[in-house]
Amino acid sequence: MSVVRIAGAQGFYGDSPMAAIAIAAQQGADYLVHDALAELTLSILQKDRLADPNMGYARDIETLAKFLIPMAHRHGIRIVTNSGGLNPESAARKVAAILQQQGITNFNIATITGDDLLPRLPQLLQNGHELRHLDTGRPFLENKFATTHANVYIGAKSVAEALNSGANLILAGRVADPCLTLGILAHHFGWKLDGNLTQTDLNLLANGIAIGHLLECGGQASGGNSYAEWPMDYPISNLGYPIAHVSPDGSAVFTKLPSEGGKMSRNTLREQLVYEIHNPAHYITPDVCVDLTRIQLTELDENRVHFGGAVGNPRPEQLKLAIGLHEGYISEQLFFFSWPYAYQKCLRFIEAAKEIWRRLPVKIDRQEFSILGLNGIHGSAAPPMSPHLLEQMNELGVRIALKHTDANAGKIAIQAVTCLGLNGPPGVVSMPAWGKTNRVQLSLWPTLIPRTEVQETVNLLQI
Repeated sequence: MSVVRIAGAQGFYGDSPMAAIAIAAQQGADYLVHDALAELTLSILQKDRLADPNMGYARDIETLAKFLIPMAHRHGIRIVTNSGGLNPESAARKVAAILQQQGITNFNIATITGDDLLPRLPQLLQNGHELRHLDTGRPFLENKFATTHANVYIGAKSVAEALNSGANLILAGRVADPCLTLGILAHHFGWKLDGNLTQTDLNLLANGIAIGHLLECGGQASGGNSYAEWPMDYPISNLGYPIAHVSPDGSAVFTKLPSEGGKMSRNTLREQLVYEIHNPAHYITPDVCVDLTRIQLTELDENRVHFGGAVGNPRPEQLKLAIGLHEGYISEQLFFFSWPYAYQKCLRFIEAAKEIWRRLPVKIDRQEFSILGLNGIHGSAAPPMSPHLLEQMNELGVRIALKHTDANAGKIAIQAVTCLGLNGPPGVVSMPAWGKTNRVQLSLWPTLIPRTEVQETVNLLQI
């Protein structure tokens, strides 16, 4: 089997398509992998679906259907993505319509479903599955909030099946991020994904998962968002996304397009390798558990790094299920205070806001204040600043955020403190266009479900 070239073309929902377009235009890969989902993203997509039952997929797939997918198809490049989100079938129909408007034919769109367990939750509970919270251990029956979505992380099997069926584009639901790439490799090299796996089989899958993990965040593997390569003395406005040239033995050479910015190095890859990893010796995925501690990364030349050495262990018998809950609403607003006494002004404003809200007739479940420029990112973990430096601060912002279950509480509370723009500390600038009330607050209930309860389906839409 020949080497296969797989590019990490998207790192998140809303990522720029320019790197993928450059790769397609220069025929730099055989496959493009677009990773669009995170647990936060599923909540965003659920809000879309609440407003319109035809939505629930990553909307940027529509842009890709206009500009990238036709170009990739002309060059024989196949695309695998979990942009189908909560509604792969609707996404497929939308993409098909856009492609047909451009006169594209002989194109197969595969959808992968079966990860959505929301309709089956009552039966699962009735059958004795407690769906205990992974962090607290509480059974799901103790949950008091309405359930919005429930999606299980599935593996590479259906991706390989869809490619075997001739799919030019795969629109999957919650296929785990690195499994998108593993599905391509299983299809291309004929790797076994289930059954009686030898240690050699497990090691192949482990290397495939590790390669997929290095690709899944797009430009993070090729110089973006990097402390290891700080001060990032290379172009970042046109970052070239990572491309893995994978051999049948599971080893790979990582590179990027020479024409694009960024940097491919041992540093950028090992930085991405430990990103979002709980236990590097036991990285759990639906298809295999991976020991990442044996991996060897060797720089071969400028922007060329050799990868290999991941070790595999048997897959878990339970899969992660992410259940979304509607916990109420968030309302927030920003106020900025100028020198002199910017910090003291913030404190006086916060004090006054708390006093006003104590007198309101509506219930606020939680209120948070952060001072932007001081602890707006790290909160209480931010190191204290000396009084002298605080006195020198030119300007600081106060972000107020309220959590409430009463839909009327947010608007009333925000309106109640608006008067502090005139009656409060001097030198204040508010951000009225930014403030939002009644933003739906969705939370996560992570749990486990036996893999035997999950039935995946691949459907092919031909145009």
